[in-house]
Amino acid sequence: MTATREDIGRALSDIVGNRYVWPLGVEPDDEGRVQPTDAAAAWRIAPSSAAEIAGVVALANRHGVAIVPVGSGTRGVSQAGLAGRLCCLVETQRMDHVLRLDETSLIVHVQAGISVQGLRRVLAPRRLSLGDYPPAAMRSSIGGLLAVRTPGKSSPRHGFIEDAVLGLSAVLADGRTIHTRMAPRRSTGPDLARALCGSEGTLGFITSVYLRIHRRPESRFFAAYVLPELDAALSAVYLALREEAAPAALRVYDHAAAEAMLGVALERPAQAVLTVATAGPTDLAVCDRDLVASAAEAMGGAALDEAVAERWWRRRNAQDAEPAAPAPALQVTAAPASQRRVYHAVCDAADAAAVDVRGYVSRFDYDGAVLFFSFIDRASGDALGGDALDEVRRATAQAACDAGALPLGSRNRDLAPYLVELRALLDPNEIMNPGALATTS
Repeated sequence: MTATREDIGRALSDIVGNRYVWPLGVEPDDEGRVQPTDAAAAWRIAPSSAAEIAGVVALANRHGVAIVPVGSGTRGVSQAGLAGRLCCLVETQRMDHVLRLDETSLIVHVQAGISVQGLRRVLAPRRLSLGDYPPAAMRSSIGGLLAVRTPGKSSPRHGFIEDAVLGLSAVLADGRTIHTRMAPRRSTGPDLARALCGSEGTLGFITSVYLRIHRRPESRFFAAYVLPELDAALSAVYLALREEAAPAALRVYDHAAAEAMLGVALERPAQAVLTVATAGPTDLAVCDRDLVASAAEAMGGAALDEAVAERWWRRRNAQDAEPAAPAPALQVTAAPASQRRVYHAVCDAADAAAVDVRGYVSRFDYDGAVLFFSFIDRASGDALGGDALDEVRRATAQAACDAGALPLGSRNRDLAPYLVELRALLDPNEIMNPGALATTS
């Protein structure tokens, strides 16, 4: 006999508890109670353990209910693949425990629902750190941070956050739980953890993670340099990285962005500003700082007041109020060899539309960086909006892609057939976050 949605709702309550199952769109009262309703075609649930998630997923698999991981519940939910289906939005706020902290081996085992900030609060009193990653990428749960495709999850000093994953546990579509071994990588064979990271819950639901952590930096230094043009600033960055500098953060601002976002008055229109933070044992932090300084000098740069870099760092970490500035309207990623071409292509396309540009480049690693652009109305000096912004964004995005850029979060389409086959093997009933990582677009 086919189960009704009321039957499924009762079964969900049996697994996670009645007070942690809510019809979609219905908020619990102060005591966590929700009035029952017959109108809901979907549920929000908040499991407290991997066993509860396994039970929910197994139930969903039997009845064809879509499982949509929402982590801390702060991200929007794509409706793709959900039309006409019962669905269950699975939140993980209750799975927020540190299961083990090894301060000698510098390893922490956490449930996937703990927030990055929550983990930092545990690590900070012990003078430990998750690492120097962009704050914007750290505003989610650990599970969400690892599951989504966000190229901002990297730093020149620590690499990608996925590199810190030593092992994890996840629930597959049939309710089975798998554990990837925490062992030296030379002895682990194929790395299933890497497949689950970035899969957006389509291959499995991550429930806990072993992460490599770091000692809190002994010292931190800041510096800023003015360079003749943005091309020279980018050359300085990659010269320093090739010399094996490992700064905590780097950013390159074009002339307009430097004046608007840093309050720096530059003498010539083409000039750019490079900001850098280095951290770690004092000797190493000084060495990294000097490598960047040497690279900037080699490209014709000159040091700015250290206060410029300190102001940038405070604003980057939300420790200082930023001046009102438009949010980036276009974000693309490009390899080192393409970044100059992409930047100038976007500027040329905006100029053809009689629009001014503010650009900066950040999230550097050996393979590339992310370029951010804002568009300013020349007549008013205000950020472009509405239909005019949409038109300029389309034109500049096309120009950027023609010059070798990729939209932020894009993936290799050549791998689509393999992803389709892997998902079919692991999830034949197509319940795991259907519509995410769509392979037909």
